[in-house]
Amino acid sequence: MRAPGHRWASREGGRGVLTQIGYSLLGFVLAIGILIVVHEFGHYIVARSLGVKVLRFSVGFGKPLILRRAGADATEYVLAAVPLGGYVKMLDENEGDVPVAERHRAFNRQTLWKRTAIVLAGPGFNFLFAILAYWVVFMTGVPGLKPIIGKVAAHSPAQAAGLRAGDLITRINGRRVQSLGQDRLYLFQKALEHAKVRVQVLTKGGHERVLTLDLRHVHARALSKGHLGQVLGISGWQPPLVPRIAEVFAHTPAARGGLRVGDLITRIGKQTITNWTQVARIVRAHPLQPLHFDVRHHGRTRQLIITPKAVKVGARRIGQIGAGIRVPALPPNLRVVVRFGPLAALGAALKDTWLMSRLTVEMLGKMLMLEVSPKSISGPITIAQYAGYSVQVGFTSFLMFLGVVSISLGVLNLMPVPILDGGHVFFYLLEWVKGGPISEQAIGWGQRVGVTLLLGLMMLAFYNDITRILG
Repeated sequence: MRAPGHRWASREGGRGVLTQIGYSLLGFVLAIGILIVVHEFGHYIVARSLGVKVLRFSVGFGKPLILRRAGADATEYVLAAVPLGGYVKMLDENEGDVPVAERHRAFNRQTLWKRTAIVLAGPGFNFLFAILAYWVVFMTGVPGLKPIIGKVAAHSPAQAAGLRAGDLITRINGRRVQSLGQDRLYLFQKALEHAKVRVQVLTKGGHERVLTLDLRHVHARALSKGHLGQVLGISGWQPPLVPRIAEVFAHTPAARGGLRVGDLITRIGKQTITNWTQVARIVRAHPLQPLHFDVRHHGRTRQLIITPKAVKVGARRIGQIGAGIRVPALPPNLRVVVRFGPLAALGAALKDTWLMSRLTVEMLGKMLMLEVSPKSISGPITIAQYAGYSVQVGFTSFLMFLGVVSISLGVLNLMPVPILDGGHVFFYLLEWVKGGPISEQAIGWGQRVGVTLLLGLMMLAFYNDITRILG
């Protein structure tokens, strides 16, 4: 957080929105480009190593923007106009005439195990990339907050377990905890299993306690909707945001109402104010409604009337006053960096990749069983937003984001849906059971079904994205 600190929505429009859109587009293009290259390179390199002739390696679809030929086979390397996918085109008798001298290098002439290996190499490389990304991140170090509990929500699993504000979490089921959120995937998995978890904490008074966090009644639908900490009822400790004004922007309700730099807001209406979060919540909830402020400056108290302007955010209107505070820097003793050596980092990367893959499959299964709402499916707009946020935070955050999306792509492509890699493998399995190739008519019908399913999924994802944007 930079020195001027938090600004109460004073520049959340115009230039700020355009900047965020720019970061989102940059992050999305980078992420999609990298992950497409990784996926298609898996198909490409395994096909070549097994003797199949590769005709084209394309990143994107449509008209080629850049085309280069290289290698003994004069393989075409293409960057196409629509960067929402990619493909590797191999020599194949099903797609055109093949010279007799090269038929042994055609994809359709390969043995069943070779074709299966080539198809599985795409998602396989997605998982390998995720492992590599996590490995680099864990060796570089993941910044985080010391695992001190700030608040415990009423009627939550955390409160039922006996966790209290100020407790320092040291172990979860015997696993050492160094930062808040470090074991989120593990806890997410335990919540899906409806398990009980042992949590070891150190109290403010220095006493050790071992508590039982009961996750048996946490529903998958709740997990798909919110942050794990919200579901469990735990939030990390943060320095209080003192409501002392550090910035007042010209020609805003705050300036017109007489608010000055250095003013300490003590009351709004009948509510006593102790932190900036209260101010933000009240102002947002009262667009175009006069609010009575009590402020103190150099020992003197003044009464002001400030009417927040209305700003449209999606389908809602919120209030803004055009003032901000200085956010205090997080004390060094509350900041941690979780870092591992090469071998330990590799182990952690393998575990997180496995956990994330397993969780993705389980959530998809629960969605099919209607235990999880399909609203949790995210589309390209949401992915672009997260990509933009991660690019702004830094290299480590973006690499973690790439790892998560790469795993999702790997799992999605392994689904037994025709036109996806998993669909091809499903046809190969039928071929193995039948003892001969599947008819072209059956494959054609399967591909039509696959295209229909994918189009439906894409429409649902876009609908969810638009719904989220509209609030």
